[in-house]
Amino acid sequence: MERWASLLERDPHRLIALLRPSWAAGDDIAPMAASPSAVDLAWVDPVFRVTGLAGRSRADVKAFFQLSDAELDRIAAGSRRVPLRPAWQVAARIRNVADPRPEKLILIGVMLMIVSVVGAAQWLG
Repeated sequence: MERWASLLERDPHRLIALLRPSWAAGDDIAPMAASPSAVDLAWVDPVFRVTGLAGRSRADVKAFFQLSDAELDRIAAGSRRVPLRPAWQVAARIRNVADPRPEKLILIGVMLMIVSVVGAAQWLG
């Protein structure tokens, strides 16, 4: 997963096409825009292909990176409104799926801040 994120970060401002979510596309791996997807960039990497990435299908990518449908969607899926993302954002998605701890710590921090503000408002009001 780290190598995949590194590939994307080589050109952090490059636009990466997102895929349709698994629930909307089945095994369709075609990007929603003309730019290459994160899956396309993994497929053209010779290291991934030599080490076992068998193809560009959703099933091949899930098996190679040992991802669930939800994790692959979290990394590579978009919507009609957002068919493209900068490469650095997709790399961040990959890292968050690989190690969700930093993301969870941010969420906990935000929740604690909200609780503190609500508590202070209750106390002052």
